[in-house]
Amino acid sequence: MKPQLVTVQQGLAEYRLTQDYPLRIAHAAGRRIECLDGTAWITAYGEHTDFMLRRGLTFEVPNDGLILIEAVGTGVVRVRLPADTAVPAGWRGLQHKVATVLSGLHL
Repeated sequence: MKPQLVTVQQGLAEYRLTQDYPLRIAHAAGRRIECLDGTAWITAYGEHTDFMLRRGLTFEVPNDGLILIEAVGTGVVRVRLPADTAVPAGWRGLQHKVATVLSGLHL
């Protein structure tokens, strides 16, 4: 299943991830990735190794290249957005509607 945006709050976005469907983030310098559930596998442009995060661990993106974040199995990650990223007008209302629908599905 493709990465699912679960919630967006000021400066933060949470995604539900599954194996084999990475979340792609370009120009990711300075973003902080936090694993909220499961295990996240991170591949960052220019790094000679991949990084594994378990619940509660964080990763600071070291450069402005592409990063791929994938779950080992399933998981949830939080991405801290750059300070200059504005939440689009009307997004909060849409976010609330999506959260209401998701909660009704009892996932």
